[in-house]
Amino acid sequence: MPRFHRIAALSLAATLALVSIGGLVRATKSGLGCGDNWPDCPGEVDRALIIEMSHRGAAVVVVVLLATLALLAWRRRREAPGLVAPSVIAFGLVLFQAVLGAVVVWLELRAESVVLHLGTAMALLVLLVYITAASSVSVANLDAATDAGIARRGRLVAAAVLLLLLAGSYVTGRDAGYVFGDWPLMNGRLVPDLSVERFAVHFLHRALAGVVGIMLLTFCVGIMRRKRELPLQARLAHIAAGAFAVEVLVGAANIWTRLNPAVVTLHLALGALILASVAGIAIISRPEFAAGAARARSLKMEPAST
Repeated sequence: MPRFHRIAALSLAATLALVSIGGLVRATKSGLGCGDNWPDCPGEVDRALIIEMSHRGAAVVVVVLLATLALLAWRRRREAPGLVAPSVIAFGLVLFQAVLGAVVVWLELRAESVVLHLGTAMALLVLLVYITAASSVSVANLDAATDAGIARRGRLVAAAVLLLLLAGSYVTGRDAGYVFGDWPLMNGRLVPDLSVERFAVHFLHRALAGVVGIMLLTFCVGIMRRKRELPLQARLAHIAAGAFAVEVLVGAANIWTRLNPAVVTLHLALGALILASVAGIAIISRPEFAAGAARARSLKMEPAST
C-alpha cells in the first residue's frame, strides 16, 4: 500500500505543522482572533485573525488527509486489516480535536481546556507515528531489529515527555511563562517562593524538565550504544536527544527574549518532534513489527515465485 503510506507520512507531517501553528496562536495570543465565534470568523482583518484562521485552515487540511486515510484503509482492508481501526480512530480524533477547538474558544482559552486540546493533538500525533510505521511494514519498507525491553522503556519515556508538554501548556495557560527574568535560576534562587502560585507552576515545569531530560538522555544513549544492532532506533534516538538539547536552549531563550512568539512556537514544535521520535522508537521496537515486516516481505515475493 505505497499510496496509503505516503498519505500517512503526509498526515504526520501536516499534524506536526498544525501543532506548531497552534503554538504560534498561543504565543501571539491569537486564540480569540475571531472573538468567541466558531467556525465563522467575523471582524476586521488583523494579525490575530489571520493567525487564528491559518490554524483553522491547517486543521481542515489534516481532517481531509485523515478522511482520505480512513477511506483508503477501508478499501484495502483485505491487504492490511490492522490499519483500518487506527485510521478510523485517527479520523475520529481529529474531529474531536476540532470540537475541542471550539470549546477552547467558547471558554475563552481557559488553561484546562487548552491542555486537553494539546493532549488530544499529541495523542493524534503518536497514533499517526504508529500508522506510518505500520504502513511501512505493509509495503516491506521497515526493516528494524526489535527489543521488547526498549519498547517498554520507550513507552515510559514517551509518557514522561507528554506529561512535560502538558505541564508546559498549563504554564502558558496560567500566564506563568515569564515570571522570572533569569535562567537557570529563578529570581536569583534555585528554588523560588513556592507560596506564589505562578512561581510554583513555573518551577514545577522546570523541575519536571530536568527529570524528563535525564530519563530521555539515558534512554537515548543506551540505544545509541547499540546502533549496529538497532540502526533505525539509533537514528530516532539521535533526533530525540539532539532536539532535547536544542529544546533546553530554546526554553532558556523563552526567558531571555521575554516569550518571543517565534521562540515559543519553536519550543512546542521541538517538544512534539521529541515525542514523535521516542514514540517511534517504542513502536518499531515491538516484536510484532518484525513479524509483520517478515509477512509483508513474503507476500511481496509470492507472485515472483509462482
